[in-house]
Amino acid sequence: MSTEVELKLTARPADLPELRQALLAMAPDAVSSQERLVSTYFDTQDLALKRRGLSFRVREQAGRFVQTVKSADLTKLGALSRGEWEDPLPDSRPDFAAPESGAHLPEEVISELHPLFVTDVTRAAFEIETLPGTRIEAAIDEGEIRSAGAEAAEPISEIELELKIGEGAALYDLALRLLEAAPIRIGTESKSERGYRLVAGAETAPQEVHAEPVVLDAETTVDTALREIGRNCLVQALRNEPAVLSAQPEGIHQMRVAMRRLRSAISSLKEMLSAEDRRWVDEELRWLGGALGQARNFDVFATELLQTARAGTPDEAGWEELGETLERLRQAAYERVREAILSKRYTATIIHLVRWFEARGWQESVLSSTPMGNIAPSILDRRRHKLGQRSKGFGRLNPRERHKLRIAAKKLRYTIELFGGLFDKSDLQIYTRKLKGLQDDLGYANDVRVAHDFLGELFAELDPRGPAARAWVGVLEWHDQRIAARERRLRKHLRRLTRATPFWRDRKSS
Repeated sequence: MSTEVELKLTARPADLPELRQALLAMAPDAVSSQERLVSTYFDTQDLALKRRGLSFRVREQAGRFVQTVKSADLTKLGALSRGEWEDPLPDSRPDFAAPESGAHLPEEVISELHPLFVTDVTRAAFEIETLPGTRIEAAIDEGEIRSAGAEAAEPISEIELELKIGEGAALYDLALRLLEAAPIRIGTESKSERGYRLVAGAETAPQEVHAEPVVLDAETTVDTALREIGRNCLVQALRNEPAVLSAQPEGIHQMRVAMRRLRSAISSLKEMLSAEDRRWVDEELRWLGGALGQARNFDVFATELLQTARAGTPDEAGWEELGETLERLRQAAYERVREAILSKRYTATIIHLVRWFEARGWQESVLSSTPMGNIAPSILDRRRHKLGQRSKGFGRLNPRERHKLRIAAKKLRYTIELFGGLFDKSDLQIYTRKLKGLQDDLGYANDVRVAHDFLGELFAELDPRGPAARAWVGVLEWHDQRIAARERRLRKHLRRLTRATPFWRDRKSS
C-alpha cells in the first residue's frame, strides 16, 4: 500500500500550454516524460464499489497494464490522502485474485463487476525540486472521460501535483505560482468521481454536502484540533462548489455554513493566533460570506417569506410582479456568487487557507500542545456567557439587539458541533435541541428584519405605490403578526436554554 499526498488543479484546455511553460520555467532541468494513459473503471450495476468509497481500474501505460484499487479519505481535500493498492497484469483483463489490489475488492460483488467508463489522457509529467530536499511530480493531463459504450464524453484538462519528498506546504506554493501564470481552480472531483457523474447523466443535479463530524478526543492538542477543524470546514466548502455553481439554494447555504463554522473555530481558538493571522483569515472569509449571504437572503425572500405569506393570505394584485422581481434579483445574486467562486481571488484564498492549515502556518504558542479536553469547557462557558449577556432584558431588546443574541446562539451551536466529540453524546443532544429551538425562532425573526431593511432596494426596482410594492408590505405585515404571536414560545425557549445545565461541565470521554 502507498499513501499519496496530492493536489488536483483544473484549467481551461487553452491555458495548458502556458501552464506547461510555467512549470518548465520553474525547473528547466526537470526530468520530464509524456505518454498516453487509458484507464478502464469497473463497478457493479448498483455501484457497490462507489458506495463503499472504492474505485477499481485497469490502466494501460506504454504497453504495460496495472490494476489499482483506491480508497479515498474525503476528510482531506486539497491534500488528499488515500489508500492505493496495485498489481501488474499481463493484459487488460482484470485479475480479481491479484495479491494487493484484489484483496481489497469485496468478494460478494466481484462476479458482477463490469466496465463502466474510460479515461483516456495524454500525460506530461515533470519532476521538480522546488527547494533542497523537496521533490514534486507535476502531471498535466489532457484528454477525455467517456462512458464504456461511448454514449457520453467530457474533456479532461487538469494538473496533478504529488509530493514525493519534503513538506506539504511546497505543493500549495507551487499552485500559487501556477495561478499567477493562468486561471486554475482546485479540483473537487477525482477522475473516477467525474466518470460516475458522467454515467449517471446530465439530469442528475449536484447535491449539497453537509458537514461531517470533526473527530477529536480529549487528548487532541489545540494545534492538531485547529488543523482538523480547518480541513473539515474547507472540505465542506469545496465539495459544495458544484451545487453552488449550478444555482442550488442548499449548496449556497451549506458553503455559507462551512465559512461560518470556520470563523467560529478561529474565534474560539483566537488566543493561540496572532492578530495578523486572525485579520487576514477573517477578511477573506467575510468577503466570500458576503457574496453568499446576498444570495441566501434572496432565497429566503423568494421562497420562505413570500410563499408562506401567499399561502396564508388571499391572492391580490401584485403577487406575480413581486415574485418575478424577487426571482430576477435572486438570479443576479447567484451570478455574483458564480463570479466570486470562479475568480482568481477565490482560488488564491482557498489555496492559502489549505496551506495554512496543512502546514500549521500559525506561530507556536503556549496553547499549541494543550489537550483540547482541558480548554474546550472554558471556551463553551465563554460562548454561553455571551449568550446570557445578550439575552438580558429580552423583552426590551430591539430587532438588532435580538440579532446579536441570535449570533451568540449560533456561535455557541457551531462551537458545540466542532468540539462535540469530546463530550457525552446524549447530554449534548438534549442541550442542542433546546438551543436549536431558540435559534429557529430568532432566525425567523431576523429573516423578517432583513426583509424590512430590503425595502429600499426593492422599491428601486418597483413602483413604490404600485401593487407589487404593496404586496411586499403585506408580506412583511403578515410575518410581523406571526412573529408577535410566537413571542411567548420564543421566551419559553430562551428560558429553557438559560436554565439548562451545561453538559460540558461534567465532561465524559465519548
